[in-house]
Amino acid sequence: MTLGEQIKQQREAQNMTQEELAEQLGVSRQAVSKWESGTAQPQGANRAALRALFSLDMPGDEPRPALRGLTIGGWITAAVLLAALLGTWLLPGGNPTQTQPAPESRTIHVRFYDENQEEVLSEALWYNTAKVDSLLIDWTQGTPDTAKLFFTPAGSETMEDTELLLTKSISDGNVSLLLSADCLHREALSGDLYIQLSFGDKDIVVSDLYNVFYDPSII
Repeated sequence: MTLGEQIKQQREAQNMTQEELAEQLGVSRQAVSKWESGTAQPQGANRAALRALFSLDMPGDEPRPALRGLTIGGWITAAVLLAALLGTWLLPGGNPTQTQPAPESRTIHVRFYDENQEEVLSEALWYNTAKVDSLLIDWTQGTPDTAKLFFTPAGSETMEDTELLLTKSISDGNVSLLLSADCLHREALSGDLYIQLSFGDKDIVVSDLYNVFYDPSII
């Protein structure tokens, strides 16, 4: 069975029209039609989004690279978040059973793509956002209500300097989200980037930290 036949079969199994699938992926209906007819192949972020949405046999796909560990800035951020969580628990009436962050049971994956929908890889653990056109976010278990994109400037030691760059609502049933990287295209950008997903009011999951900078001169 060809990839196009697989996409059509699984789309119809979920009672989705081509228009509905196109809207979920952020592409045109014509693109979905070409994939299903075999006259074009999904590439880059679209290929990854389809793989997350459907169970597809895609020959040639390489295994997802392992997520890197936290940077020094990441450990600082994690320590601040842990202190805030402990502080809430110690307040009068605080009850740890009322919150269900369950970070061990949910994971977030973030991948960077250029305007040609080719994956942008890090260089010495840094991503040049001048090369990045979009970010593909996918997760395990359920559908979050919202996704938030945060940025902490290099050298910052407190959460006060962290900036909320983007908030995006997520439709029920979605298993991935494509975010524009326009907010990362600005001079002197350098620091840590991370994604926060909210699964209800009390279940918040935070991604790994990604070192980013903006330098259009070395694209």
